[in-house]
Amino acid sequence: MSLEQSAVIFAAQETNINARSVLSVLNLLITEQSTVPFVARYRKEVTGGMDEVQIRAIHESYENYIEREKRREYILEAIKKMELLTPDLEKKIKAADTINQLEDLYAPFKAKKKSKGMLAIEAGLQPLADIILVTSKTKQQLKVEYGDKFNKLELKFTTFEEAYAGAFDIIIEMMAHDPETKEILRKDYWSDAVVKSTKRDKAETEDKDWMKYKDYFEFSQRAIELKDPKAGHRFLAMRRGMTSKTLKVEIDFPEVGGLGLLKKRFFSNGNLGCFSDLELAAKKAYLNYIHPSLDLEIKSELKKVSDETAISVFGINLKSLLLQPYLGPKSVIGVDPGVRTGCKIVIVDNTGKFLADCVIYPHEPRMQVKESAAILDAIIEQFKVEHIAIGSGTYGRETLTFIQQNVKKVKDGSVNATLISEAGASVYSASDIARAEFPDKDPTVRGSISIARRFQDPLAELVKIDPKSIGVGQYQHDVNQARLKKSLEGVVESCVNFVGVDLNTASAPLLAYVSGIGPTLAQNVIKYREQNGGFKNRTEILKVPRFSAKIFEQAAGFLRIYNGEEPLDGTFIHPERYEVLTNWARKNSTQLKDLISNKDLIMKLEKDHDFKAEVGEFTFNDIVKSLKAPSQDPRTEFKSFEYRKDISKIRDLKIGEWYPGLVTNITQFGAFVDIGIKENGLLHVSQISDTFVENAMTALKVGQEIKVQVLEIDYDRGRISLTAKKGEQGIRSNAGASSGTPRHNQSTPKQNIAPKAPELKNNAFAGLKNLKL
Repeated sequence: MSLEQSAVIFAAQETNINARSVLSVLNLLITEQSTVPFVARYRKEVTGGMDEVQIRAIHESYENYIEREKRREYILEAIKKMELLTPDLEKKIKAADTINQLEDLYAPFKAKKKSKGMLAIEAGLQPLADIILVTSKTKQQLKVEYGDKFNKLELKFTTFEEAYAGAFDIIIEMMAHDPETKEILRKDYWSDAVVKSTKRDKAETEDKDWMKYKDYFEFSQRAIELKDPKAGHRFLAMRRGMTSKTLKVEIDFPEVGGLGLLKKRFFSNGNLGCFSDLELAAKKAYLNYIHPSLDLEIKSELKKVSDETAISVFGINLKSLLLQPYLGPKSVIGVDPGVRTGCKIVIVDNTGKFLADCVIYPHEPRMQVKESAAILDAIIEQFKVEHIAIGSGTYGRETLTFIQQNVKKVKDGSVNATLISEAGASVYSASDIARAEFPDKDPTVRGSISIARRFQDPLAELVKIDPKSIGVGQYQHDVNQARLKKSLEGVVESCVNFVGVDLNTASAPLLAYVSGIGPTLAQNVIKYREQNGGFKNRTEILKVPRFSAKIFEQAAGFLRIYNGEEPLDGTFIHPERYEVLTNWARKNSTQLKDLISNKDLIMKLEKDHDFKAEVGEFTFNDIVKSLKAPSQDPRTEFKSFEYRKDISKIRDLKIGEWYPGLVTNITQFGAFVDIGIKENGLLHVSQISDTFVENAMTALKVGQEIKVQVLEIDYDRGRISLTAKKGEQGIRSNAGASSGTPRHNQSTPKQNIAPKAPELKNNAFAGLKNLKL
């Protein structure tokens, strides 16, 4: 079986997709060098309508297989060069199913310098080691029988005592590196091992924030339970505590179990003569080699699983944020709130073009309320502003209140003012992209421009910011950075191509995410557009330097040209389908431009079974959908959202009261909700609905509007516990709510109880620390 065939079978088994479909996808991705968005949208007839998630899973399985086979090949070649590759060892290496099994087989050979056991083997002590493992003779009896044979041995083994010790070095390494033993114990560890975390003695001096890990000072949970994705945040919290030298994290497994297996595999009934020495050898093999190896392996696997869960959650939240409702082409004032330094004001027109900026001082110490309101009134009038977007950071709510109470057109309802997340705006303002766009502007002004633009079109603006800085992740600095980068870039790529891009207005960062284009070619497109005044049709992009026919195939369907020469250029219909549609229009005595706007013609096309057979069912459905809704932006339009106006700080909240809010972040254990004050509240997974919710990700999404009730407030730590339940279980009276706590999902461990009330199993703030660490 060839490598390619084996890879296809492996990917099919891993993804539970039939091998023929897997082969088709891999041919498109690898042989034809197609992108995932292109394959998902324009090769549905080949893939059977697979979505991007399935296609990426196939590709990842293929890459994992190739990585494993490259490692297998390297190990075989390395041992062969050492002239130590026996037929039996080669057979075992070729039969290994996992990377761990391969590494077990390679472990004895990859030391940078020769081990004691290897030196002993070179000195000719393997026969003595073999004898010790099967003999009933004691050490003294062996010395009498074999003592004289070691006088002529080289190296340091010049006496029987040294030879005996050397033989045991061989035995220890035989036990330590036996693949079968390691594999059996690996399964036992995953079945029975416990992860324990404790506070280090010098934690107070090593980490000033050591108390935030208090819930893990005496924590233990079975490794197999921590491998559950729902528990991933716990291990990441422990690992961060370990990195900061606050926590000591160990894998606990009964020593008797490991030693028992070694005795079973290496002790024969007749070797009682050296039993005590063999027992000591087994203990050294287990404690010095096997246990540390499996300890590291389990921690690594838990880290990998936790990383994958955290990255997946991050990706889901990021997608919701990127695809949240958009305002569209309307003039906007962007406000970056400030106190002493004032509020930075910018104006962008309906295309997102920056027009002007200024600073107002409506807050202390200047308190120029009337002057600031007059400036905003004048700006609204002069630039025909329809919306005001205010960053939701420090003094955001106070700035919103000032505008609502003092700006004329906001007061009468003709101009909308709203808070929006400013996460990542400061990162953008100091970036190379921002400096290139606005080289003569202060970073605070650039940040205000970002706030205004992201209000108009979140996707177009947020692509300029490192996804890690957007504020919807958990432990983003602790997970595997390469995997995180790859995953988040895949999410952004998916969203950009899902929505489509206006070729004549898109920025270089946005174009760079279009299927097949990339950063360098995006800059070439921008330069061509600036020099030639925009594109008149899709095929004109082939005149851009280095824009090949292959790239055109991958990118064209996602690039829009509105009101251009070709009517289909404003739709998701790929240029490769223009000819067949032109032929259909000709046969039906009409033109393409009429087909787009004429409902009767579209209905006629929709009933044409011959045309459907010609292009394929999936493509046919997509064509009809595009003709019915040419722009096809999947996002909903922005709708104004208002927080309760009687609150501005945590002390204004009342237990038992209901408040409108927006979901800002989602984790495995619940969601964080912005109810209009600085602190976000925690809506635990057990409080999301009157019906059971196992995973918050399935019930909520970032940006979703939700009405929540305050259950509990911890003023000292700035924590708010919320519920969305409507039934009696979720409602607390004002009299009893401050001392009560909401129920938790049963999967929440007792060890995760918040410090404030350690005797309670159902603490309202359990899980909150996992995001705040």
